[in-house]
Amino acid sequence: MWRRKGNSSGPDQATTSVIDKGCELEGRFTFAGKLILNGKLQGTINSPGTLLVGETGQVQAEVQVGTVIVSGEIKGNIIARDRVEILSTGRVFGDIVTPVLVLEEGVVFDGHCKMKGEELQAVQESS
Repeated sequence: MWRRKGNSSGPDQATTSVIDKGCELEGRFTFAGKLILNGKLQGTINSPGTLLVGETGQVQAEVQVGTVIVSGEIKGNIIARDRVEILSTGRVFGDIVTPVLVLEEGVVFDGHCKMKGEELQAVQESS
């Protein structure tokens, strides 16, 4: 993460990172702020920030984030503290735990969804 000279604070929550088409990552991935994913990622994703999976993005991972917006594909379970949005081109194959779920017409969602606040709190505390 790049910082301005003289800035001793932690990662900037307004930071936007991009993994573009043609990039492939494998392993445990964390980020601050916002991540735009147009490439491929396999493993685990953990962040309090926002994950945007673009139309060419392919994720095969357990995802635990603040917010996730899906235009591409996620294969794996999602735990989102704030919300999950699946846009019309989005495909999700896995279970979702979130207090807010937004589905546009045309999405593919194959899994279960739990939206109870107590269950979300219990899942976050156990991880």
